[in-house]
Amino acid sequence: MKILVLGNGKHTNRRIIPALKKLNAVTSIVVGDRNVTRDKTIDDIVTISSYRQSLVSDNVFDLSIIATPPDNHLESFEGIRKKSKKVLIEKPITMDMSYISTNEFSQYLNRKLLFEAIMYFHHPVWKKVKDIIETKKIISINAQFSVPHVGKFDYRYSRHRGGGSLGDQGIYPISLISVLVKENYKINNIFTSSAKGYEVDLSGEIDLTLDSKINFIGKWGLGEDYKNFLKLTEEDGTSYEINFFFSKPDSTESIINVFKGNSKEEIVVGIYDQFELMYKDALNDNLNNFFYTTPKHLFLRYSIFKEVLEDFNNM
Repeated sequence: MKILVLGNGKHTNRRIIPALKKLNAVTSIVVGDRNVTRDKTIDDIVTISSYRQSLVSDNVFDLSIIATPPDNHLESFEGIRKKSKKVLIEKPITMDMSYISTNEFSQYLNRKLLFEAIMYFHHPVWKKVKDIIETKKIISINAQFSVPHVGKFDYRYSRHRGGGSLGDQGIYPISLISVLVKENYKINNIFTSSAKGYEVDLSGEIDLTLDSKINFIGKWGLGEDYKNFLKLTEEDGTSYEINFFFSKPDSTESIINVFKGNSKEEIVVGIYDQFELMYKDALNDNLNNFFYTTPKHLFLRYSIFKEVLEDFNNM
């Protein structure tokens, strides 16, 4: 199977390519790079090509992955959609909220052509968490994804390039909200913040009630201590805590820690590469595992995005 990856940054080389090379069905990976003018063969599978050449080539790809900064996502999609059987766009698809509501966008989703890539939903730990929420008397959910600052000139600090903590970290807890809502939700509070010298949001928090019974608090941040966890709490005080819930190295074992009174139990889920599992689902047409990118869930996700953005813009 032939794969196209647009974008040749750290994320592509650390996570995307290694995960794809684990799949026996993958025979060719073309990486589009704006800084390359000639094709460069890396090994018997990977070739680095000029970004423009990868868009105009005659190749038809079984899967295309867009891993560029968000401001380039839609342009890249338009360039490759006719030569791709499926397109995965790294989150967020776009920070242009007006595009999300267009008929054109809905058609791409309904045709099973376009998918947003949110990796943790493909990890087995998600199924365990879903089962706990559906079978236990959960009254509160706390989720957080925060990371330290990255390089000063990174796109995450550029507003016109789609930067900011909301799209980079905030999408994790917000994507969880969008799949847990069954009928309705009520936003109790939204808080966003930045700092002097920055044009983008650097942190945020949302407090809402899901279906009138579960309190959900989601937090995110850029330029903070690393935090990446999910905590579910039952009526009787029993809690389920998962570290590295949203993002995890493929060598990290997923464990659900269960605290009940003074006792602690571990539910060992195992070691998995969630990128590998996501690409395998795409290539094997296990599209039910992309439930989170259906129009219903995606529109809900971005309607919450819009409210958070409005809070930041009104600061």
